[in-house]
Amino acid sequence: MSLEHYFTQLANHNLKKTPKRVEILRVMNSKNTYSSPQELWVLLKQKFQKVGLPTVYRILQQFQEIGIAASIQKGDNQLYYFLCSIKHSHHHFICRKCKKVSCIEYCDFEQIKKSVEEQLQSKAETHFLQIEGLCKDCLES
Repeated sequence: MSLEHYFTQLANHNLKKTPKRVEILRVMNSKNTYSSPQELWVLLKQKFQKVGLPTVYRILQQFQEIGIAASIQKGDNQLYYFLCSIKHSHHHFICRKCKKVSCIEYCDFEQIKKSVEEQLQSKAETHFLQIEGLCKDCLES
């Protein structure tokens, strides 16, 4: 996706196109992998004299709230972020080797909700599914 798309989303949500937001978007858009807030902070410190880790977390949270980023949780219980602008329900495949994140245009949550209601007499309200493995390129290498 082009950076202009993300800039438009910032404007649509009354968020200014600040240099730090732009740089985070540029870095995240240049790769198709997830990043930790700490990794992004280290990169930002090379360009900006004054940038704190809380600023990076705040920007990533804003990106998530306006729907241009998503997060995943790894085994270290750390949140990692990647750009994702798909609005409808879908899931992600994460390559364990190269960290590439791919969207899976499929979600069967409605069927799962129905099963929860029928089998447990309960109400499922939300879900989170992330699928991990090796991508095609890593399988071939």
